[in-house]
Amino acid sequence: MFGFNVKSTTESQDTARVYGSTRVTDTVGKSKASKSEPKSAYEKRIERQKANLENLKETIAKEQEELERTQQEIREEQRYEWEDNYIDDPLTHQLNLAFIATTVDYKTGHRYNQVKGSFNAGSVNFNKNNNAISFDSFAQKGLKYSSAKGQKLAKDVANHSVGFTGKCSKYVRTALQRTGMHNGHTASAYQMGGVLGKNKNFQEIDPSTVNLKQLPAGCILVYDKGAAGYSSRHGHIEVTLGDGTACSDGRTHNLRSTQNMRVFVPVEQA
Repeated sequence: MFGFNVKSTTESQDTARVYGSTRVTDTVGKSKASKSEPKSAYEKRIERQKANLENLKETIAKEQEELERTQQEIREEQRYEWEDNYIDDPLTHQLNLAFIATTVDYKTGHRYNQVKGSFNAGSVNFNKNNNAISFDSFAQKGLKYSSAKGQKLAKDVANHSVGFTGKCSKYVRTALQRTGMHNGHTASAYQMGGVLGKNKNFQEIDPSTVNLKQLPAGCILVYDKGAAGYSSRHGHIEVTLGDGTACSDGRTHNLRSTQNMRVFVPVEQA
C-alpha cells in the first residue's frame, strides 16, 4: 500500500508535470496565436510598408535631382561671372572690335574664345525652354506666346552676334528689323522699353513672376539706366535664346532679374 501510494503520488506528480507542461505549452501557444494576425492582413501591412518605402525613395531621388540642378546652376553662374566684368567694359569692347576688324571670318574659324561674348550659334538649343513656363494669363487676354516669332528673332540675333562691343541696342534693333517685328531707331537700350510697349508683336509681363532663365526663345529683356549694374547711361537690352542665356551683340549666361527692368514676350496678334 505504501509503495503504491508512493508510486501513485509520483505518477500523479509526473502526470501533473506533464499536464502542467501541456497547460503551459497550450497557454503559450494561445498567447502567440492571439498576437499573430491573419496571413492576408499581414501581407497587406507588408505591402503598405513596401509602398511607403518606394514613395520615400522617389521623394529622396527627386530632392537629390533638384539639389543637383541647383548646384549645377550655381556652378554655371560662377563659371560665367567673368561676363559681368566685360559686358560694359570699354577696353573689352575696343579689343573685341579690333580683333573682329583684323580677323577675316573669325567666327568661321571657331575662334570664339578670343572675343568675349562670342559663341557658335549652331550650338544653341533654342527649344530647351519651350514648355518651361505657362503663359495662362495671356490666354485670359486672348493672347498666345508665338514660338514662330520667338524662334525667328532668337536665331537671327544669335547668328548676327559678334561679341561684346557696347552696341547691344543696335544688334537687337537690327534683328527686329530683319525679322519684320520692328522698324525704328532708339539711341539707348533702355529707350526700347517704350517702343516695345507699343509694339503689337509683344506683350509685357511682370519680371518678378518668372524665372528669366526659363523664358522661351525671343523674349526681350530691357534694363533701365544703371539697373542690375548695367550702363548708367544706356542701360542694356538682350533677347532670350530659349536655353537660359540671352544675346544682343554678345551672349550672356547671367540673366539678371531686377526691379528696374521690363520683359516683353512675342505673341500672336489677336
